[in-house]
Amino acid sequence: MMLNHLDTFSTIVVAGIFVTSLLLLIAFLLRLTKGLFLARLPEQFKKDRYDPRFAKERNAGQRFSALVFRYVPPFFVAFALLQLLLFIFK
Repeated sequence: MMLNHLDTFSTIVVAGIFVTSLLLLIAFLLRLTKGLFLARLPEQFKKDRYDPRFAKERNAGQRFSALVFRYVPPFFVAFALLQLLLFIFK
């Protein structure tokens, strides 16, 4: 495995960068698709984009996206800075 040579702190930092990046990517895709990205295939998404039956789903996706963009970026920046410090001082 690639992480065999890393200590516990470095592993936590790498995992933190991975998780926060994944959350930011999902939130970005939800914002682009107005909250319906994860619910259906692309063909079905095009049909359901403006359907009023999916208003609650759109609202939930938009709220999740707003929540992630409000709270996750500081953690991503912190993990990235910690990774930078690990590279500099190791």
